Amino acid sequence: MEKEKFYITTAITYASQKPHFGNTYEAIMTDCVARYKRQRGYDVFFLTGTDEHGQKIEEKAAAAGISPKEYVDRVAGEIRGIWDLMGVSYDKFIRTTDDYHVKAVTHAFKKLYDQGDIYKGEYSGWYCTPCESFFTETQVTDGKCPDCGAPVKKANEEAYFFRMSKYADRLMKYIDDNPDFIQPESRKKEMVNNFLKAGLQDLCVSRTSFKWGIPTFDEKHIVYVWLDALMNYITALGYDPDNE
Repeated sequence: MEKEKFYITTAITYASQKPHFGNTYEAIMTDCVARYKRQRGYDVFFLTGTDEHGQKIEEKAAAAGISPKEYVDRVAGEIRGIWDLMGVSYDKFIRTTDDYHVKAVTHAFKKLYDQGDIYKGEYSGWYCTPCESFFTETQVTDGKCPDCGAPVKKANEEAYFFRMSKYADRLMKYIDDNPDFIQPESRKKEMVNNFLKAGLQDLCVSRTSFKWGIPTFDEKHIVYVWLDALMNYITALGYDPDNE
């Protein structure tokens, strides 16, 4: 009889520096679950890896006097070495600079654009480099990021946006039809009440103010790290947007 499949991942670690305690704790706890499921007879695929693009890495590489690729090669090697030292039983270690991931993200971006899910616009707001995030005027307090407290900069740039608002009703229906889809219940309520019912905002998915990222069909733009990094969970499984 074929074993039941079980897919588990860590959040991929941002390769701007050595992993902190939270990254390490997550790797250990995920490893515990993966080992338990294997013992229970599941066909387990355990994914971990590194998120390697973005302005923060570009700036750190420049400060170190090396290229961004050299910088992330070094940090990703340190992270993987620590996971191996701890005996983390991952099945695959993905890097978002891996050729297959870059190819899949590039093609997916163009496919989303061609089918009308991505459109060009302009973003204006406060930008936090450490968090790689934009914030509105009401979210910022005393010129600082509401999440990490770092100073934010006023940013106004051309960008492509994903029509996330288009999928709000479909997401609500799926969650209602599949009550165990998001667990624990507190996280489901947070997602539904704070995001879906409040109204999903279209998501910025490209940047023009720096270069370290996956290129798009528009030579001025790179894929914003949030779309790039999030796709790792399916590209690691062999996802190909040209042959779904």
